[in-house]
Amino acid sequence: GTNQAVNFTAYTELKSLLQSWQPAYNDKELPSYQTMLIGLISGAMGPLSNAPIDTIKTRLQKTPGQPGETAISRIRMIASDMFKQEGFHAFYKGITPRIMRVAPGQAVTFTVYEYLKGKLEHSHMPLVSGQYEE
Repeated sequence: GTNQAVNFTAYTELKSLLQSWQPAYNDKELPSYQTMLIGLISGAMGPLSNAPIDTIKTRLQKTPGQPGETAISRIRMIASDMFKQEGFHAFYKGITPRIMRVAPGQAVTFTVYEYLKGKLEHSHMPLVSGQYEE
């Protein structure tokens, strides 16, 4: 979903940025500690990007609908009430534990991905199509 789209986009952009800042890695893979760091950051970006809609969804599920009330009017009412009563921070309630759970996993995922990608690219193992492509 959107969470993974944001994670991969952030990772790709951060990786390109680090490679451009470090000419020695312009055409090589970044060191594992850098891959882990940008994986951690990108892993936090996904939850941050969809926290508001997740919070609204949770409250929507907890609030019974009235007959004749449309879904979009309920969403607007819930979002408006959240902002009026609790402020902007209401949309990010519970984000810290979520980031602490998700981001480290993404850091490991991207580090392992880069490691295995490098092994595959430098192996002489024949692939089904004959050529490895991203």
